[in-house]
Amino acid sequence: MGFWILGGFILAVGAAVITLAWWKLGDQWADDEYKKFGHGGGRPRQEGPKPTVVRSIKNDQPSSESPSSDP
Repeated sequence: MGFWILGGFILAVGAAVITLAWWKLGDQWADDEYKKFGHGGGRPRQEGPKPTVVRSIKNDQPSSESPSSDP
């Protein structure tokens, strides 16, 4: 029984150490990417016309109406 408790403890500690090391490595990678490309990963949005929003298509029925069952 002590074998399983000790094994579980070692596994839990090992998983925590590996997780923290993975986070540290990922944080270093993210810092390097930030230095290369800056924040946001792209150019700032340029001012221009507002986007056109299409609410529905002609053949579509509004969602509040149920389709007719008449053939």
